[in-house]
Amino acid sequence: MKKASKIAIGAGVGAVVLLGGAYVAAYFVAGNQVPVDATVEGVAIGGQSPDEAVSTLEAAFGDSLAQPYPVTAGDLSASLDPAASGLSADYEATVVAAGGGFSWNPLDIIDALTGGEDVSLVRVVDEDALSAALSDVAGEFSVEGESATLGFEDGEIVTTDAVQGTELVVDDTVESVTDAFTTGLTSAEAVVDAADPAVTDEMVAAAVADYAEPILSGPVTLTYESNSMELAPEAIAGVTTFEVDGDELAPVIDGEALLALDSTVEAQESLELDPPKDASYTFSDGKPAVVPAKSGEVLETEPFTEAVTTAATAEGDGRTAAVTVATKQPEFSTEDAEQLVPREVIGEFTTYFPYAEYRNVNLGQAASSVNGTVLMPDDIFSLNDTLGERTVANGYIDGYVINGGRLVKESGGGISQSATTLYNAAFFAGYEDIEHKPHSLYFDRYPAGREATIYYGALDMRFRNDTEYPAIIQGYIRKASSGQSGSLTFRIWSRPTYTNVTSTDLVKSGFYSGEERVVDAENCEPQAPIQGFTVTWQRLFWQGSDVVKREDYRWKYSAGDEITCA
Repeated sequence: MKKASKIAIGAGVGAVVLLGGAYVAAYFVAGNQVPVDATVEGVAIGGQSPDEAVSTLEAAFGDSLAQPYPVTAGDLSASLDPAASGLSADYEATVVAAGGGFSWNPLDIIDALTGGEDVSLVRVVDEDALSAALSDVAGEFSVEGESATLGFEDGEIVTTDAVQGTELVVDDTVESVTDAFTTGLTSAEAVVDAADPAVTDEMVAAAVADYAEPILSGPVTLTYESNSMELAPEAIAGVTTFEVDGDELAPVIDGEALLALDSTVEAQESLELDPPKDASYTFSDGKPAVVPAKSGEVLETEPFTEAVTTAATAEGDGRTAAVTVATKQPEFSTEDAEQLVPREVIGEFTTYFPYAEYRNVNLGQAASSVNGTVLMPDDIFSLNDTLGERTVANGYIDGYVINGGRLVKESGGGISQSATTLYNAAFFAGYEDIEHKPHSLYFDRYPAGREATIYYGALDMRFRNDTEYPAIIQGYIRKASSGQSGSLTFRIWSRPTYTNVTSTDLVKSGFYSGEERVVDAENCEPQAPIQGFTVTWQRLFWQGSDVVKREDYRWKYSAGDEITCA
């Protein structure tokens, strides 16, 4: 080889060696660093090693990425915990995207020494974790709708419109949150759907046309054999509600309530059924005797309801249906009555009255009305219900009553003596006192405090048979005559629960007097002064020689004014 060629080759090799050394040196200077001008969403990481750049990014973005991530839909919102929801950043991938990392590529080395640009933080989403987190907060986006309603009011159809609800669509919201988070948005829109309530407007509209309007379209006729009864549409509507049945709103007629209506009871008489009768009691030779029970015909609730529903929701000639009649045994049989027949007087009381024809008439009518009344266990006796309104048509005449602290004449006057007498009979029978009110003024023919007054529509005397035994009340009078007082007696026959029921002494105290008044009224009656006072006593319940229960009583009587008529 010529010497010149050797020199040229040597020079070439030397140049390559020099260039290779420079390249290797450049690699060690810039081959493992982020391009000098690189930034991540404004955060400078240029010239840093990948590890240094990762640390820089963690410091810059870590706190903000740990903050709750809001998801909203109008006024509804929820906050996601990023760590639990699979929302995070991949800092290493971000550094690589910015140009960091080992590279022998000359272009990369040159870029590291002279280039670089702003890149986005690489945000990543674990969609399974995000779906679970959104499912947990779905309730924040769930708004319960309001069902449409349908009913009857005063014989008219009444409806209300439905209100739509909302519910979170989890899968679509996962996509929405993923898109928002990975593009750097600080919140995301939730995807919600309208949720129909249980009863929609369309369901109500269909029920109005199919059921409500037909129910009000006319009376319903129910037939049994050759007889029939008619039910007014308003009566049926009054016991009808609407409930969801599958995908429709259907009527539910309360047949039991319909059967109990006075109008139905009255209409049912035209079917001429022979209803069952419970055993009862009467008086025979002055003592309780059993009135036998008997089976009878009844309309059973279920078939009655079905017949009414079929006819009421039909139109035209279809508003007639046959009803079935069942034989029903009495609830209180003859055998039951014989086993529990009242066999002794457990409460008795007698009061006396001076002669006045209105007392003979009114108290006699009261005794007759009450006599023979049977009280089964838990029954409540009402004297007003038993006597009815004290009118001439009901057998009563005018007599004296207390009104405004003075005596005036009214139909049925003096009838309160029956309340006092029967109250005491129930008192000594040990029955529960439901309602009683002593007179405002004291009359010495009654036991102080232990008496009662009644006034139709305002004051009643009521007690409950709170024992396990049936009872029958016996009432009678001995009429008064000129110069001879009369008497009123009530007896309660049953079986004893207590050995005895007694009253303590009636203790009077705090006596006081009224005023003198002149009354200028057409119905004025002069009145002597009546002293007022307070009286206290107890009712004692005995078992053998022991008092097992006590009840305290107290009453304050008003003072009766001395009244002179003008």
